[in-house]
Amino acid sequence: MTDLLGVPLSSADDLRQEVARLRLLHSLTLEFNATLDLDELLPRIFDRVLAALDAEGGSLWVAEGDMLRCRLAVGGGSAQRMVGAQMPVGSGFVGDVAQNPRTTMVIEAVKDPRFSATTDQVEEAAVTSTIMATAMVARGVTVGAIQVVNKRSGTGAFDQHDRELLEGLAAAAAGALRNAQAHTVERRAHDLALLLEISREITATLDLDRVLQSVVNLASRALDFDRGAVALHDKGKCEIRAVAGQDTADPKDPRLQDLVARTEWAAGRGEALYLSNREEPGSDAERMFVTIFGPDLEAEDLRSGLYLPLRDEEGVLGVLAFESANPDFASDTQREVAAILANQTAVALRNAQLYHQVPMVDAIGALAARKQALLALPRRKVELATAVTLLLIAALTLIRWPLRIAGAEPHFRPVGYAPVRALVDGVVERVLVREGSRVQRGMPLAVLRATTLGTDREATAAEAASADRLAALAASRSDAAEEGLHRARADALRREVALLDHELALTTVRAPAAGMVLTPRVEELVGSSLAEGDQMLALGRTDTLELEMGVDQRDILRVRPGQEVRLRVDALPQQTFDGTVSSVAQLPVGTGDEVRYPVRALIPNPEGLLRPEMVAHARVLTDPASTVTRLFRGPWRWLRLAWWRLWS
Repeated sequence: MTDLLGVPLSSADDLRQEVARLRLLHSLTLEFNATLDLDELLPRIFDRVLAALDAEGGSLWVAEGDMLRCRLAVGGGSAQRMVGAQMPVGSGFVGDVAQNPRTTMVIEAVKDPRFSATTDQVEEAAVTSTIMATAMVARGVTVGAIQVVNKRSGTGAFDQHDRELLEGLAAAAAGALRNAQAHTVERRAHDLALLLEISREITATLDLDRVLQSVVNLASRALDFDRGAVALHDKGKCEIRAVAGQDTADPKDPRLQDLVARTEWAAGRGEALYLSNREEPGSDAERMFVTIFGPDLEAEDLRSGLYLPLRDEEGVLGVLAFESANPDFASDTQREVAAILANQTAVALRNAQLYHQVPMVDAIGALAARKQALLALPRRKVELATAVTLLLIAALTLIRWPLRIAGAEPHFRPVGYAPVRALVDGVVERVLVREGSRVQRGMPLAVLRATTLGTDREATAAEAASADRLAALAASRSDAAEEGLHRARADALRREVALLDHELALTTVRAPAAGMVLTPRVEELVGSSLAEGDQMLALGRTDTLELEMGVDQRDILRVRPGQEVRLRVDALPQQTFDGTVSSVAQLPVGTGDEVRYPVRALIPNPEGLLRPEMVAHARVLTDPASTVTRLFRGPWRWLRLAWWRLWS
């Protein structure tokens, strides 16, 4: 028996099954590769494989060196105990599969001891009718193995189609799993670098408020939360001292008052609490927390939170709290990073508190001891120290060198910028240059097609010739008046032809000045229509660039034309470029305290290393100033203005 296409029915069924299998593999491959989160990927792989094969249960194993670790298991009373179990590669049913990645093993038996990780641990899990397992191999490396048990439909046994489907799913899962593992390693390296940076930041100071502010702000680079805060705990009470994204914490804010209550509860509990989902608490502690604070969280539209007590051997110092409007906002890895951050914060917090508790008398005593030691020095040492001090003061006040004034937001532009415009209406027929081409003045750049203009010229020339013929006929008839009339009309028409010839000559667009073509992709202008006055491209000189930068109003009076400018660009950080101030603008940009005046300088660029719009770091070398002037000019300016405001 055959189908409508003449194909044997069994072959048609096989073909349809193969097409369905390929489509399923394609869709699941896309789904597996849609995430790089290992914790999200593993259950996705496991659930899809069990559903695709219609299996009652199974287990998913991940390779860790020479060992296989069971990460997920479903089916039988021992499935929960199998999670976390380990077996060497080559030992047990799954271990044999992992050691022979090209083999998919199927066992149809009542009991096989190789099914269990350890016989005494999960002996009852070995009772089954059909077991099928295969390795997950990516680029020749075994990344794990997957095992399915008992097909729900049919006879309960897995057939050849199921075996091929499992092998295809394992291959698709292996690539996604390998990518997720690589991403996890990269993510852990990033987290370690971030923790190192945070550790340096919070241990670089003993200022308590700065430590707390640094912690909550830097934590946003490791956790995706909506609100982060740190509270100090003292005598059963908590005080919010720092909030992420805010310079100060407002104790009167109702939301912070509710957060204070939650941090006090977490401090009293003394252990970390992760509320994964307010609507579905997963533990007794989460249920108790939701019972107490659920209405407040719902009012603030918060669904998850992480509360970490800051504690050391002497007790709880405070609480680090992160809350989010999304459920499960922190993965296991992120919670580990947050726990390490909490430990570092506790150490830095204790150090800062001890520093602020040091009695002032110790500082006074240290100063008195230094005074006595100074008086006990021999006279020659005192004289030598005095001489060195005088020399140092003289060097600080008498040695002068140019004061460098920084320019804000410096940027380059070409010198001699000249737009090239169409002088007549027309369509661009040819472009004779490209971006970066160097041209001389008068050099043709493009050719326009002015059909109407050419037609008018030919018609006018024909009319002039006709007028000449009419004048000749009038002359042959000795009609001087008519001849003069036609001669005058012919002369007027020839002058009009001359004007049209001039306009036709303008269809060849020429460079108005020497320079370089700055317009990108000018060849794409072919076929575009231009009206008289439309800009076609732009020219400019790049052998010398103009640098424009903003100088603060406090320093603008020190800058004058002719002063030297030195700069570096990000593209060539090892090379310094020199230029000269060409002009200082009279009108400023900006308002308030950020008023700056544009300063322009000409920067020679004979080798063409500098390009327009490059990011630059520029300094203007102004009049010489001593070290003392450099150090105290800011405070001196502030004191003079403050004195004037008080007494004027």
